[in-house]
Amino acid sequence: MDCLVALAWLLLIGGVAIGLRALGLEPGWSASSELSADLVTVAIGLLPVGIYLVLTETSRRQGSLGKRRVGLRVVRNDGSRATAWQLALRTAIKLSPWFLAHLGLSRLWMHLGTQQTACFCLGCVYVIVPVSIGLALVHPQRRALHDWLTGTRVVGT
Repeated sequence: MDCLVALAWLLLIGGVAIGLRALGLEPGWSASSELSADLVTVAIGLLPVGIYLVLTETSRRQGSLGKRRVGLRVVRNDGSRATAWQLALRTAIKLSPWFLAHLGLSRLWMHLGTQQTACFCLGCVYVIVPVSIGLALVHPQRRALHDWLTGTRVVGT
């Protein structure tokens, strides 16, 4: 469910981007505007998804739409309510592979920066994601990397 929310957002902004491009209104990225492209990626692509996750997990029901649908909520390790800061950090860590993938692919697609930077970003994704999945698979509480680092866990309601 949460992936569908994120996908809907990405499809919407993708459609807007395609429309702007068709109208000849696209940015002229260059290697000198690499930071601008990164900031746009975060601000338009990931920040709204992160805000959605933090707002829903800090809500009274303590879970995103997807978690609530399957009867889950996010709490601190001791079972008490997670703080907004914990949930914001948890979301930032959880979305970091998405961000790194965007950075790596944007460097390849728009010829920003160096190929080494692109490979480094994508290499980080190929380390972080399996480590996170591996932790979730082997730990009895199914805690992924973002839960380990922020002192949170996902529990049934």
